Amino acid sequence: MDSPKTDVEALAQAFDLFTKTTASMEEAYRHLQQRVTDLDQELATKNLQLALTTDYISSLLESISDGVIAVDTEENVTRFNRAAGLVLGFDATEVVGQPFREVFERPFATSSIPGSMELKAKSGRTVPVSERDSAIADRDGNRLGYVKTFQDLSELSALREQVRQIDRLAAIGEMAATVAHEIRNPLGGIRGFATFLAQDTPEEDPRHRLVQKILAGTTSLEKVVNGLLEYTRPVELRLTPTSCASIAHAAMRYMEYDPNRITIFTEIDPDLRILADGDKIRQVLMNVLLNAVQSIEDKGEIRLSAVADDNVVHLSVRDTGSGMDEEALKQVFSPFFTTKEKGTGLGMAVSQKIVEGHGGVLSAHSVPGEGTRIAIQLPRAE
Repeated sequence: MDSPKTDVEALAQAFDLFTKTTASMEEAYRHLQQRVTDLDQELATKNLQLALTTDYISSLLESISDGVIAVDTEENVTRFNRAAGLVLGFDATEVVGQPFREVFERPFATSSIPGSMELKAKSGRTVPVSERDSAIADRDGNRLGYVKTFQDLSELSALREQVRQIDRLAAIGEMAATVAHEIRNPLGGIRGFATFLAQDTPEEDPRHRLVQKILAGTTSLEKVVNGLLEYTRPVELRLTPTSCASIAHAAMRYMEYDPNRITIFTEIDPDLRILADGDKIRQVLMNVLLNAVQSIEDKGEIRLSAVADDNVVHLSVRDTGSGMDEEALKQVFSPFFTTKEKGTGLGMAVSQKIVEGHGGVLSAHSVPGEGTRIAIQLPRAE
């Protein structure tokens, strides 16, 4: 049987072992706490770095000029950057989370047909774009989705159309100049012989009326020929500071219209001046006003106004006539295009050439049934 002393020693040893074990566990717990603290700090640092990286990538996507649309594996939109919104008119909140096909009314994948594609804008119009698709995968190669980068080709398409239009107009100009010169000489002979016939034919003679028709026809043809030659010749300008109001009143003096049917209002500051060839701009206003008068079938109004900013004077002629559809509006400045039974279709083409010769801009805005507004921008004299 163990002695009491032995029991006490065993208990003391056990207590000493317990104390050492407790101290060891406390030390291990302190190390564990320190490790947890270190891991928390490391995690916070990693989270901060991740947030900074995410913000950087977001800022990068938002700052690039190309449109970016990302989708997941089911083609639901996950990313829509600012450039894409500017081109297509959508806000990111309207697109993210929505199926790509439903928003843009086409599959996500680029067609295998070479050339540009189209994306449907919020307004409903189709935007020509140049696009490229790429797959998105994680580091293990697992597919996460796809990303589309695209560029708006609307301006490029418009420039291409302008180049084609310029080429067509150049060809028309060369042909018109040749035709005009070929017609002018025999036309002068016809007019001269008809004048002699008119002098030698009594007014009571039935043939006198026929001769007068010949003379009227040659006069009409001469106007066409002169218009062709004017269109093909370079614009020669004598630029001087000129009153907008005086040019407008001079143009209106030449106008023939029924004041009981058409009312013309003018809103032009008498002190407002442009740097222009007064006779040429008067010709432009006469052409525009004549078109406005002819577009009003019953009763209506024409408003001629002018406002100015620092460097440009904005002249405007607005009528309440029949207006033009989109197709006619595209051709309004094309030579030989006219919506009238009688007309050469050269008035607006020549007018545009004169305005552009001044360094200005001539544009048309119209809605069928609601009238037309012709805007003329010219340099301010001051």
